[in-house]
Amino acid sequence: MIVIKVYGVPDEYPQDKLKDFMKALKCESNDMKLVLQDHQATVFFPRDIIQKGLGEEIIIYVDHLLVEDDFHLIQSRYAESLVRISKDFFPKAFIECFVQDFDDKKDMSCSSIDCV
Repeated sequence: MIVIKVYGVPDEYPQDKLKDFMKALKCESNDMKLVLQDHQATVFFPRDIIQKGLGEEIIIYVDHLLVEDDFHLIQSRYAESLVRISKDFFPKAFIECFVQDFDDKKDMSCSSIDCV
């Protein structure tokens, strides 16, 4: 499962726009064939307790990207597409995206479906 964490979103950002943003991020995962179903990509918007400068800088972390071939090319395209999507929602913000892979040879994962 891909996990997308978006930092820097202001608390007062409208919920309907936030849902649209989340949907756009998930759709990109589907469009790039990185997930097969919508529930295989999860998006979180962690709250910033300082509440200063929110909306000016958006940082996106993508974890657990499992790609068999051409990882660096896909990683780059995925990061660029998430930045582009984010710019549609935060046009004045400086946006960065970091994509981490999941190496099933050295990394471990377990879900409630697998481990019960």
